[in-house]
Amino acid sequence: MRVRAGHEISHARRARRRGTPAVAAAVALALVNTACSSGRVGLPLPTTVATGTSISTPSHDDQVAGLPVLQVVGARLELTSRQRFVMRGVIIYAMPFYETDSKADPALASVTEQAYANRRAIFARVKALGFNTVKIPISAEIYASDPYGLGGPNGYLARLRTIVDAATSEGLYVVLCWWDALGEGYSVLKEYPSQFPMMKAVAHLFRDNPDVVYEPFNEPHQINWDQWVVMSEKMVQYWRATIGYRGVIIADTKDYSFNFDPTYVGALIRYDGALLGKPNLLIANHRYPNRHTCFCGASFAGWESLVGQYIGRFPLLGSEYGIFNPIGPVELSWGESFLTYLKDKAIPMGFNGALIFVWNWVDPNTMTNLTTGKLTAWGKTAVRALGTPASGVSAS
Repeated sequence: MRVRAGHEISHARRARRRGTPAVAAAVALALVNTACSSGRVGLPLPTTVATGTSISTPSHDDQVAGLPVLQVVGARLELTSRQRFVMRGVIIYAMPFYETDSKADPALASVTEQAYANRRAIFARVKALGFNTVKIPISAEIYASDPYGLGGPNGYLARLRTIVDAATSEGLYVVLCWWDALGEGYSVLKEYPSQFPMMKAVAHLFRDNPDVVYEPFNEPHQINWDQWVVMSEKMVQYWRATIGYRGVIIADTKDYSFNFDPTYVGALIRYDGALLGKPNLLIANHRYPNRHTCFCGASFAGWESLVGQYIGRFPLLGSEYGIFNPIGPVELSWGESFLTYLKDKAIPMGFNGALIFVWNWVDPNTMTNLTTGKLTAWGKTAVRALGTPASGVSAS
């Protein structure tokens, strides 16, 4: 099992825990009992394909402008032209997505305001460095409570729209990721349905923008595989049948998306396929060094056991990779060897890409110096491994 103190935990990136373990346990038991009665892992497979189209992704021929639509075919992320697409991206703190002691976090407020004010320059630079995707953390908790004074839900959505439009206008795909599950722990089993209304509002906001894909639950943990698969299938069911979204969804696995089980992941993929006619899911993987000084020995063996052996067999994406957790020192050497492995081995074998944590922050994971704007050593490492800078663009 992954040892994770967490960069998020070190900066108190936690939503308020509104559910008690006892209540969450009752919810979990009811969900698992329903699943078990069907004789399969997860929920009973739906007998009809979802036909909702209110927020469906436009077909390639319907697009007036924008990037080619993404789709998952088997274990591979592709454009609708059937050309392979590898996500090479960065996570950018551009929206408030957590609070500290029920108040706006000063560091996050400063970083996100700076990113918002300089959004076009940041996205243009990210694109010029050779990346093709940005991931923006968001939160249903902050959307509802508005501790940052953005004007309530409408103000939150208005700022998000401005940020996404700026990114897609630079030719970048956008992953919108709900960070709430990270702070909820076991209570996510009770809390996750409360996030659905915001998910529907966001999907409606970008219903005509196929350059946006979604990662609904960031790093769920303190739950078992049976609970994870039922919760994830309920999420997929909501997005497909209620919202009507048919585009790519990124599903995080349990244990901070560090773990993997082919039985349960396969059940989720089949469930999505039953809803859509064919599945359109990516399965997220996250990694930090956790005291390892290189991606070798036990670190490599653990990866091979949990993830590496399934490359090319499952639609895997690295949706968060960093070099620092408070349980150990900064391990740039681990990050260098890990990203080199991804570039030289995993991606050629069929791994669908990597999103680097984090473009702009106050801990050693930051890819840029917040004062000078220059790339840090970690930022330069990420560019060398994943970016393809345009001619004349300095990787510094």
